[in-house]
Amino acid sequence: MSHWERQEEDGVDDMTQLDGVISGAITSQYLLEKSRIVFQAKDERNYHIFYEMLAGLPSQQKQAFYLQEAETYYYLNQGGDCGIPEKNDAEDFLRLLAAMENLRFSSEDQSVIFRVLSSILHLGNVYFQKHEADGQEVASVVSAQEIRVVAELLQISPEGLQKAITFKVTETMREKIYTPLTVESAVDARDAVAKILYSLLFHWLTERINAQVYPHQHTTSISILDIYGFEASCDLAFNSLEQLCINYANEYLQFFFNRIVFKEEQEEYNREQIPWQDIPFSDNQPCIDLIAAKPHGILRILDDQSCFPQATDHTFLQKCHYHHGNNPLYLKPKMPLPEFTIKHFAGRVTYQVYKFHDKNFDQVRQDVLDLFIQSKNKMVSNLFVVHADVAVQHRGGQVRKSNTVTRKYQAPTVSNKFQQSLLELVEKMERCNPFFVRCIKPNNIKKPGVFDDDLVSSQLKHSGVLETIRIRREGYPVRMPFCVFLFRYKSLVGMSELPAANGENCVAMLSKLCPLGPGEFHVGVTKLFLKEDIYQMLECKRERMRHLAALTLQRYARMFFVRKRYLAFRKKIVWLQAQCRGFLTRKRYAEMRQNVLRVRSVVHMYITQKQYIKMKLEAQRKAEQEKRRREMELSKREVVNVTHLAIPAELGALLQTAGVRRVLHSDCLALLQAPHIQEQAELKLPLDINNYPFYRYVQMYFREPKFGMLTEPLKSPLTRLEDDLTKEALDIFNMAG
Repeated sequence: MSHWERQEEDGVDDMTQLDGVISGAITSQYLLEKSRIVFQAKDERNYHIFYEMLAGLPSQQKQAFYLQEAETYYYLNQGGDCGIPEKNDAEDFLRLLAAMENLRFSSEDQSVIFRVLSSILHLGNVYFQKHEADGQEVASVVSAQEIRVVAELLQISPEGLQKAITFKVTETMREKIYTPLTVESAVDARDAVAKILYSLLFHWLTERINAQVYPHQHTTSISILDIYGFEASCDLAFNSLEQLCINYANEYLQFFFNRIVFKEEQEEYNREQIPWQDIPFSDNQPCIDLIAAKPHGILRILDDQSCFPQATDHTFLQKCHYHHGNNPLYLKPKMPLPEFTIKHFAGRVTYQVYKFHDKNFDQVRQDVLDLFIQSKNKMVSNLFVVHADVAVQHRGGQVRKSNTVTRKYQAPTVSNKFQQSLLELVEKMERCNPFFVRCIKPNNIKKPGVFDDDLVSSQLKHSGVLETIRIRREGYPVRMPFCVFLFRYKSLVGMSELPAANGENCVAMLSKLCPLGPGEFHVGVTKLFLKEDIYQMLECKRERMRHLAALTLQRYARMFFVRKRYLAFRKKIVWLQAQCRGFLTRKRYAEMRQNVLRVRSVVHMYITQKQYIKMKLEAQRKAEQEKRRREMELSKREVVNVTHLAIPAELGALLQTAGVRRVLHSDCLALLQAPHIQEQAELKLPLDINNYPFYRYVQMYFREPKFGMLTEPLKSPLTRLEDDLTKEALDIFNMAG
């Protein structure tokens, strides 16, 4: 259940621009039920945020804010059980944090918000005791620790906070007079601080949300008004000013509903000259006048009493009894009790006037404002600075002087501000096309599965639902301008062009479409009035035709899209086939090219080998010719036999030493002079021997120009010999070896 009236206006952009999506929203606050912060009836809770914060905050933050379980706080445990079945406060708190992140609340903003909420809970646990001072009852704080915690969280002076809730400050021209409060007044002062903290924080949150989601340009809007239900004494043990304002709002909206549904209905019949018998309905205008009419409505009397310093709840009640004692909707108590009863459209409600005057005069004391404005927490200070600025603007002037006291102009009261907001709301609703959603309470004990027949019947009766059904059933609930009727149903009679918009054409078209009985329709001045049965019959025929037309359109649309997809698919297939054919052709071409290159290489190799063999044979032929030529030249030269040349002495000694293989073991070396060998002239080599190097001899006469050390007997001669000399050469070699 919502305990504050709000109007949410969602901006919807034109569908041609942004496809009809929501482009922004504005939330307007009309009346916050601040009394719920400090008091809850049985089986009720405070605002959900307190329980969600205690369940969802990490333990480290809870310790930083000195928080404990919900049952330990006076502002949370008055209604009994702090939990709600099937509601997980911890999960809801996580969703709240996610919403804050989406709305760009910084971590510092969130911390300050939870600080303020925590301070409200701690403030509720500040208790007082009474004692006498100068013969008067005064209050003193018992739980000073809670005062220090609240001051620390809000970063204000603990002494200033304690003084603000235990003393009343009266300002004169020369000084400030501090008057100690009684325990009851101190509790009221404590609760007033808690309520103003929550109220200013709530207003700040609303403004921050609007700043984030406010539409950037003027668009078509849809407004949703969420208003609390009717509240009676059976729901609450105590009905005060808040419940009176809530029920006044319900009375006014019921009046607006009656005017829209009944009065305008009858006015339209008269305007269209349709014969009609007025249906009586419960007009709640007298009740509205009782509560708020000038000059002696109950709320007007309360505002007047707020202007007098000596006024009390009792003087207010006596004024109400005096002006409304004879009003049938106002009942005085039989016993001298501080209460009165009003007969609302939904039943009787008794209101206790206790603290009506104080609640209506909802103004923060200047010393309290100064205390919080001086807070070291910038956000807390700004909350009260803005509130002080608004209060100064509402006063419109500063002071008026008397002999001893400077008295400020009266600030707007709670009832006055609420009435003004309600009038602005109704004026805005009158400019719109309203739709009503009625919520019916199944029982008053707030238990699931319990259906109170009498209660539901009473709500249906008093809310005008039954009268609305009856007036719709007895009258002509469907009415259309002639042009709208002809345009809407011309397709049913095969008309392509719109005929003249008059009653005769409408009746002619209607007679073609369905059989007509007496009283099932009526022709007005500009509109055609129909019974619900005729309208439903026309709509069924129209829907059937629209269905057939839709099927035809769908068939052609499907054909168009299928053909479009087929053509696109066929185009892709043709492209894919072309790519495949190109790939295969390129592959075959590459294979053929490889085969051609392979054949070319084989042919080239064959030609090259043939040329090589030819060149080799030619080289061999030339070598043989050169060999024969050289042999002939050598045969012509003088041959020197070097087979039996004498070995020099040094070479002979070395050969002999190597043959003996004797190792000399001596520590000294002997120098020997080789004997002189007489040179023999017959042993001289030819003078041109250097022209005949040995490697040429090897190339010419040896089979292989390169050979290494022999490790086994020869099987073939090293030189080129004739066949008949080969065997002899091998035998000589083996014998020598």
